[in-house]
Amino acid sequence: MKLSSGLFLICAALLGSTSATDVSPCPKSKSKALAAGEVSISNCPKSKCILKRNTEASIQMKIRPERDFQELTSDIQGIILDVPLPFPGYYGTSACPHIYDEAGEKKVGCPLKAGQVYTYKNSFKILPVYPTVSLEIHWGLGDKHGDAACFQIPAKIKA
Repeated sequence: MKLSSGLFLICAALLGSTSATDVSPCPKSKSKALAAGEVSISNCPKSKCILKRNTEASIQMKIRPERDFQELTSDIQGIILDVPLPFPGYYGTSACPHIYDEAGEKKVGCPLKAGQVYTYKNSFKILPVYPTVSLEIHWGLGDKHGDAACFQIPAKIKA
């Protein structure tokens, strides 16, 4: 009995850590808004992320580009008092190594075909030098012609 209740608690914790996160569309993006259930970020139950410094958060996102993309670049920023600040080590990097098939099981990389569903999986470090502050996280994937996917979500960085 103890083994099954322990297993249940582990499964419940895993399900809780991968639940869907409610996100908002990016104000200047022309990409289709992501629907409920298409984004999940660890430590972001529903609509606000609590990010603890010196930890790592993971993200999964379903994307269905409206056009073909040969390459995909990450546009990951923290917006504090309306000032966008790039996340060091993530902003402007290739997102292609983080693109999987729709099931999220097999890496497929780039290019991406219009109308096909892909899963983007990545993780990001909450560095100890980040200030404890409330901010908006802007997470975009695209190229110089526009976004394949983009969302924003309120967050708080804690010590």
